[in-house]
Amino acid sequence: MQLVPHDLNIDWVGKRRIAAVVSGLLVLASLALFTIIGPTWGIDFTGGTEVRVKFSQDTDIGELRGALGGLQIGSDAVQQYGEAADNEFTIRIQDATFGTDDLQEQVNDALGAAFGPNWIAEEEFEAQVGARMTVRYTGEAKAISDIEKAVSGIEGARVRPALDDNTIYVELPGLTAKIEKAIRGALQGQDFEVRNVDSVGPKVGAELRQQGMIAIFATLGLILVYVAFRFQLAFAPGAVLALFHDVSITVGLFVLFDMLGWTHEFNLPMIGALLTIVGYSLNDTIVIYDRIRENMKRYRRGDTSKLINDSINETMSRTLATSITTALAMTAFLVLGGDVIETFALAILIGVVVGTYSTVFVASPTILLMEDIKPMIERFFTVGGAAAPASVATTPDAGGAPQAETASQRRRREREARRRGEVQDDV
Repeated sequence: MQLVPHDLNIDWVGKRRIAAVVSGLLVLASLALFTIIGPTWGIDFTGGTEVRVKFSQDTDIGELRGALGGLQIGSDAVQQYGEAADNEFTIRIQDATFGTDDLQEQVNDALGAAFGPNWIAEEEFEAQVGARMTVRYTGEAKAISDIEKAVSGIEGARVRPALDDNTIYVELPGLTAKIEKAIRGALQGQDFEVRNVDSVGPKVGAELRQQGMIAIFATLGLILVYVAFRFQLAFAPGAVLALFHDVSITVGLFVLFDMLGWTHEFNLPMIGALLTIVGYSLNDTIVIYDRIRENMKRYRRGDTSKLINDSINETMSRTLATSITTALAMTAFLVLGGDVIETFALAILIGVVVGTYSTVFVASPTILLMEDIKPMIERFFTVGGAAAPASVATTPDAGGAPQAETASQRRRREREARRRGEVQDDV
């Protein structure tokens, strides 16, 4: 399939200044949206409990919100899941300990009544993966069956042995049981089932958020090292700059969608999507970089701008074929995959478009920029910035005083020497 003509000749590098302005503004706007407004964080990063229920009959979201009004969880906590015809809803509470305070008091009262008011020596409550009390008690060890009998009057409470001596776990039903009870009481005659329960504690959520950010920046750092080793140091900044560009704009667009009412959570699948975007964009960049390197070896004295343009034009057919096929697959997932994969598919679709753009207009032109500033970097690292070492050739100025030979002068002298040698060989 011929997507572009063989003789394609577009001056991509010539548009680098316009592209730099557009990309810079988009990245700055995305970073501003992320830092000032921020995304809608999922419970993976904030902690909390999410319960998904499905009704057998047609159920209006207003009815469900009214049924749960007595729990004081707020109407925004109840959201439609999927299409309205699915009769499926999510109930989300940011506080993972919500609905367990009174249960903790009941457990304390029951254990105190059974074994004495001073029987509990220490008590801890955690809601990292469900609601659980850790109870350390005094005196002789008690059988689990005796402790279970003491808390048997608390609906849903279960006792589990712990590894430490005189320590037990009391698992509490928490929010899920209260939700089920409230729905059955208010919507009598309507059958429903709890399809899924996710509970993450605030400590775990904060750690996941931190580790997700570390994963993204560590990936960018390792890519910088890989590209510098695989190609040249001048190639590495462009690759990392393009990947940072892609990730920033994708995140910024998700924040913008959230502002416009098209809510998409920033959760663990989103982190996976961003890392996938990094891999996709890097693969496209490496293909063009490889062609640029081949052409540099083939045409050593060619103009760098023309060489980069020719490399992009030569690989454009492959770039478009890969981007279009990937975009079509992600569009199918976005339309037919449902809410579970919607966030991931949308992020990849955005990443494909932005990644193709950045490979052509960000990563490749940066090579030209690095070649331009290379002499300045070499002068910067000259020892003390003083006169050139003795091994550096010098040229006299108008007054006869020797001057240090610049890098460009040295390259011209070496090319002239090679040319003279080629002429002598021909003779």
